[in-house]
Amino acid sequence: MFNRNQFIIVYCTITAFAVLYEHQPLLPLLAGQWKRSINDAALLTTVTMLPLAVAPILYGYFLERFSAHRMLMIGFTLLFISQSVLSTAPDYPLFLLLRAIEGLVLPAIFISLMTYSSSIGGQHKARQNIAMYIASTIVGGFCGRVVTGFVTSLTDWQTAFWMWAVMALIALLSLIKLESDPRHNLVKISFDEVRLLLTKQVNRRGLSAAFLMFFVFAAMLNFLPFRMQEISPEITTAAISMVYTGYLIGIAVSLFSGRLVSLLGSERRTLMVGWSIYLSGTLVFVTDSLLLLHLAMYIFAAGMFMLHSVLSSLLNHLEPSRRGMINGLYVSAYYSGGALGTFLPGLVYRPVGWNGFTVLLVTTMLLLGWIIHLMPLRNS
Repeated sequence: MFNRNQFIIVYCTITAFAVLYEHQPLLPLLAGQWKRSINDAALLTTVTMLPLAVAPILYGYFLERFSAHRMLMIGFTLLFISQSVLSTAPDYPLFLLLRAIEGLVLPAIFISLMTYSSSIGGQHKARQNIAMYIASTIVGGFCGRVVTGFVTSLTDWQTAFWMWAVMALIALLSLIKLESDPRHNLVKISFDEVRLLLTKQVNRRGLSAAFLMFFVFAAMLNFLPFRMQEISPEITTAAISMVYTGYLIGIAVSLFSGRLVSLLGSERRTLMVGWSIYLSGTLVFVTDSLLLLHLAMYIFAAGMFMLHSVLSSLLNHLEPSRRGMINGLYVSAYYSGGALGTFLPGLVYRPVGWNGFTVLLVTTMLLLGWIIHLMPLRNS
């Protein structure tokens, strides 16, 4: 049963991740409105995601001084203000600046939400609560894309952004009722410790896999709206946003990843199966059928979230005494790949087209598969 604290955390998580991804189905619309290139529009995602690559280092220090509850109050206040200004339809430079500001605020919110989630109900419920947190992030990413697309089709994108500003305000008000979290003895990031972790080949391979995995995922989700508009120039933002429905399969895959490992016999074998599904979904995106693009998203997201959940679990198992440190490095590698994936592939897409773009992602997937093949075998 959900108690009040859990409900507030889930709602705040969904809202924060919705804001992170709210603009993605609107990228072709915004590019056309401001007469900007695909790469300029894609940069709106990059500047929002890039701070997440350094968040574990930067915000870990703040959480040593302030409680997660206080950080959430400050974070959602700033998020509400920035989102309200975004909703006034600024021009491209101001919009880009405001998204960059939100990119600095969101990591503090995410880390505080995860910290609070792990403390609810004591240590014996930490894994269950973190699984619920991850599921909430997926719901948030889905709502941010799909609900924004539909509201924009019915009204305009400014109204959609105002909607999320109101949701952020509700989150802020709900946090007043959130109980203060117990202080945590967080592990400080020590560069000597980081260097020690990176001397281990398995950690280097795991972090490289996380980087490449999200590079491909972020690239596809960021540039897919342009491909859909290329196939059907009259397509609406609501129709574009519906392709992200397949993203929801990640909830089931994440929650049942442990059973998949037991069924397949080892984590490396599960990773290879997840990679095969991920590659298959990537290949299906070559199609010029909108219906097949929707199917591809289900396959693509299932493979990605299988990799994500099992890989993070494996690295935690291999570093039981430094889980906080390896998790911080994992998040940094994951979002570094995502930040670059939202921009660099666009440099290929523009001159050589969608097929060349897909070839780049498939090549990246082959490198990812080789790295996964080299990961240690660990029986379930």
